[in-house]
Amino acid sequence: MDKLLTVVVPAYNVERYLDQCLGSFVECPAREELEVLVIDDGATDGSLEIAQRYRFQHPDLFRVFHKENGGHGSVINFGVDEARGAYVKVVDGDDWVDGAALAGLIEVLALGDADVVASDYHCVEDGSYRLLDHRHAAADPSHYGRVCGFDVVADEEIMKIHSLTYRTSILRDNGVRFAEGCFYEDAQFAIFPLPFCQTVRYDDNVVYQYRLGRAGQSVDITSLVARRAEHERILESLFALSDEQAGADAGHRAYLDRAIAYFVQNQYQIYLARGLGGGSFAEMRAFDRRLRAEQRGVYDAVGKRSIWLIRKTGYAAFPLGVAAYRAREALRGLRRR
Repeated sequence: MDKLLTVVVPAYNVERYLDQCLGSFVECPAREELEVLVIDDGATDGSLEIAQRYRFQHPDLFRVFHKENGGHGSVINFGVDEARGAYVKVVDGDDWVDGAALAGLIEVLALGDADVVASDYHCVEDGSYRLLDHRHAAADPSHYGRVCGFDVVADEEIMKIHSLTYRTSILRDNGVRFAEGCFYEDAQFAIFPLPFCQTVRYDDNVVYQYRLGRAGQSVDITSLVARRAEHERILESLFALSDEQAGADAGHRAYLDRAIAYFVQNQYQIYLARGLGGGSFAEMRAFDRRLRAEQRGVYDAVGKRSIWLIRKTGYAAFPLGVAAYRAREALRGLRRR
């Protein structure tokens, strides 16, 4: 491998944000160990031109590719194939990194002693740049700076795409691929490689700066409801992985159940957001019963108390859940004003 780290930057109609994203890599003091692949996924704005400008100005740092639109997962697949780094990370074109923290991560990667590195990250409000949250990779501070097996990882925080850096060979050698032409494949990125990973190093460098509040983001509940078929497609792929890993060791099995349950909770949010009409209640009940029958470990690992209240009342509390959800969303709307 030529570099320690490859960062894959999916760029689809993000010209408003791409300068900030790419400029943040230029500020990294450890550029000699870094390559940034900017992959234009058939953008119709000026994203490609911005990327080409950075490639021209910093040819040692950036490589730029143009491909037909295939979705976020197709960009990650493409980037993994092209990567020259021993490790690979994904940073979306509308987000950015802290350059100094990225250099700290590269120092950690130079140790080469973990299949996965999980780093802290920030959630930042779009426009105001107000810090919304500091997301910790490890709940137990004593785990930072340590390489842990899945007997420890099983009880730790669920690792998200913004936190994760994988050994590139884990993805390539095991043929790990992510859904194309579909939203929410970030759940696959956070879970699919893990059965092939044995070690996780927890890193307190706050590398990723995750922009929240941008109109049309896939994590927005309106988008989740509109694209629920795609969300269900991703869940089915996670359930298939769960079935394949039925014989995994206890640590991997426990973590997979908890990680899949984390993303399953969004499905219940979709049912609550849809309200009492349109067959939402019947769909929720059928989904929950199927989950209990076919994915009992995932079912038991669901952590939201509101879901368990609905379950324990024989689903009679579903209307109450809908009302509580709407009240909570209305309160959030008032706080944003």
